[in-house]
Amino acid sequence: MATISPFQGIVYNQERIQDLKDVVTPPYDVISERERQEYFDRHPQNVVRLILSQDEPDDTEENDRYTRAARHFHTWLEQGILKQDSEPALYLTKMDFKSEGVLRTRLGFIALVELEDFGGAILPHEKTFSATRADRLRLIQTCKANFSPVFSLFSDPDEEIMGLLRSTAEEMEPDADFTEVIGYRHRLWRVTDPKIHQGVSEKLAQKPLYIADGHHRYETALIYRRQMESQKGGPDARAPYNSVMMYLTSMQDPGLIMRSVHRMLCQVSRNAMDRFAEKAGAFFDVEAMDVGAHGQVGAPGPFLAKIRKGAGRGVMGAVVRGHRAGYVLRPKTGIMDQLHNGDIPGPLRKLDVTIATKLLLEKVLGFEEAALDDERRILYTSRIQKAFNAIHNGTCDVALILNPTRLSDVEETSQAGLIMPRKSTYFFPKVLSGLVMNKLGG
Repeated sequence: MATISPFQGIVYNQERIQDLKDVVTPPYDVISERERQEYFDRHPQNVVRLILSQDEPDDTEENDRYTRAARHFHTWLEQGILKQDSEPALYLTKMDFKSEGVLRTRLGFIALVELEDFGGAILPHEKTFSATRADRLRLIQTCKANFSPVFSLFSDPDEEIMGLLRSTAEEMEPDADFTEVIGYRHRLWRVTDPKIHQGVSEKLAQKPLYIADGHHRYETALIYRRQMESQKGGPDARAPYNSVMMYLTSMQDPGLIMRSVHRMLCQVSRNAMDRFAEKAGAFFDVEAMDVGAHGQVGAPGPFLAKIRKGAGRGVMGAVVRGHRAGYVLRPKTGIMDQLHNGDIPGPLRKLDVTIATKLLLEKVLGFEEAALDDERRILYTSRIQKAFNAIHNGTCDVALILNPTRLSDVEETSQAGLIMPRKSTYFFPKVLSGLVMNKLGG
């Protein structure tokens, strides 16, 4: 059973920070280099200095971006830029945003969740990158804090949990209300009623939690707990590192959206690019479509429409640097069962991300495990035009255009104890970093 509890969160002091939009960001892993500099320039106490600080030429092991993040964190606490709440709360959040021109709202809340090894009440669904785990571990070791919540889901079809929290918010003015630069409105309420805490905790204790986003942060929290227990000679039930800060929302929330995660592949061999259509033809029915002249990718509308039409059947697209044509790829009937019936379980064999990994990345393009774990060779985006532009400007060699993974596939895979390939899902919108933080001691 998952153990949920309120906590005394650390928040930006609104008497010192005029507008919260100036200090919050999305999670570290969706911030580009350009965006990171924009956040640095936007405000001297922007949370980017904590979650994704910059390297300096004269960095040492004793003075680097992790130690700078820790110094910022503690200095801001001392100066009153950040303050810790005086009583435990569940932090209810409401986000208003537009997706494909439609105004939507997502309701969620931030709490502490007791850490459990995978296989119990907390279920992962995708593989992680070793370099990113090491990076996040250094950050938590040095700063001893959670700056960004893990994003998790639970089933609440009758709104037993979210209905209880929504009715509470309707009776209160929000403690924070601001609109991001991109136009998303955020509201936050501190729910301090112990009866509400108990009701939410009891109802969630009966449900599994599915990690939607933040697998690296959760795995890092597990590693950090093991390290602390080793240092202290055993478990300590009261230690703050036994829990992780988590944003929770219902799987039935109408504001929960899943987007595609397209692959942008770098350092692909010239031979693999030249023979792409030929080699792909062994596993796919390949349809070439004109997407632009002289290797310049044009408007992807008709190309994307054919891919979207094949959603749920493993249909995907590929654009190769130097090729006039884009390729719509339809897996040959039974090809995954024929090649992987003995080594990949059924729920995974049918997934677009598995088909892309096993057939295109490994067999057609020759990527080995080290390359699959290298975030410099495989880049990811939810925006199709960004993937096309990466081919047009020569940043990458091949773009794979995928349909979104379905929420039902996440649930089925997680319940079966299976793990999807890396970056299989993109839950939208991302949960803000810096809205609430959690100190782990020290």
